[in-house]
This record gives sequence, C-alpha cells and structure tokens, in this order.
Amino acid sequence: MSITDRNIPVQTSNTKKFSFYENFDGHYHKINEIRDLIPQFKAFYYAEKSKESGRSAIKIINDFNAQITPLTFFPWEKQYRLWRKKWDAELLAVAGYQEQQKEVRQLIKVRDEQNVLVVPADETLEDGAKTLAGELLNDAMNILKKDQDEEELYEDEIIVKRRNYVLNVYNYITKSAHSKEALRLKSNADKRETMGFLMDLMSLATAGKMTDEDLALLKNSSKS
Repeated sequence: MSITDRNIPVQTSNTKKFSFYENFDGHYHKINEIRDLIPQFKAFYYAEKSKESGRSAIKIINDFNAQITPLTFFPWEKQYRLWRKKWDAELLAVAGYQEQQKEVRQLIKVRDEQNVLVVPADETLEDGAKTLAGELLNDAMNILKKDQDEEELYEDEIIVKRRNYVLNVYNYITKSAHSKEALRLKSNADKRETMGFLMDLMSLATAGKMTDEDLALLKNSSKS
C-alpha cells in the first residue's frame, strides 16, 4: 500500500449509516475545510429557526446541503451540537430582548405628549447615566460569566473581543466614578478655602483693619 493510499480515509457503509447527514460521503469536515461556509450556514440556521423555532436541526443542515450542492457541509456532529447550543442561546436572548423592548419605558423623556422636544433636567440625566452604567456593568458581568461557563463554544479571537468589551466597560465606569469623586473633593476644598478667606476678612473687619479693597472683595463674595 502506498503512502497516498494510507492517507485516504476508509469509507464503509457503516460510516455512512451512523451519520444523520443525507448523502454523507464518510468524510467529516474540519473547521478549516468549511470555514467559508460557516457564516452562510449560521445565517441559514437562524432564518430557519426564526421561521419555526421547533424545526429539526437535522433537517436544517440537510436542507442547507441540498441548497449548496455540489458543495457539502459535513461538520463533526459534536461540533454541530456545540454550534446549536450557542446559536439557540443567542436566538433566545434576541427574542427575550425584543419582547423586553416592547415593555420598556423611555428612561429619559425627551418629548412630551404632543411630541414636542423637552430638555431633560440635570438630575434626570444624572440618574439616567447611573442607570446606564449599572446596565452596562450587568451586561459585562453576564458576558464574562457566560464565557467562563461556555468558553469552548467560542474561538480565541471572539473570546479576546468579548474580554476587551468587559474591560472597556470596567475602565469607563471606574474612570467616571473616580472623576466624580475628584470633582467632589475639589469642590469641598474650594469651599473650605472660600470659608477661610471670608473668616479672615471678618477678622480684619472686627479689628478695624479692613481696607477698601478688602471690603470690595467681601461684597463681591456675598453676591456670588
């Protein structure tokens, strides 16, 4: 037997029999062999499941193969199960989100009952920003937990992108919180300095040592 012969996979009637793929030729495709077809099949799977959520996964892949003939799409059945688990979860999430959107009220009201634009108050915007920050943190945490539980479902490149999203949310929220705290500390420091300055002026006035310039400063401070 030649080297070429040894590299040819042995195809038997039993091999074909135990696969649920129609017209299976006995050769399961590696990811690299069908990489260009995977996005096309994913779109097909989503479309079929969206039309009929209970549609058989076996029928879906067989219908896809019938559509792309003479090409074939025969991933390992375990790989197909992993894809289905991931894709079905995504479809459920999309359906749940769409249903939620129907019930969600407008967080920041920008139009009144007559559809006229209104300017949100500063307090409303601040509350809305806090709510958005909380939702982003929850979303990032859910993604992180999902990756930890189902990391084998994702390619390394996708995992890196999802981790970057989580990290960006964390950095943004942390930076925002620190900036607000820095502004609060600066405001308190300014108030303390202003109070100390006014107390000094009052001491000069009590001692009868206040000049016209000091008096002008005191008047301007009281106006502000």
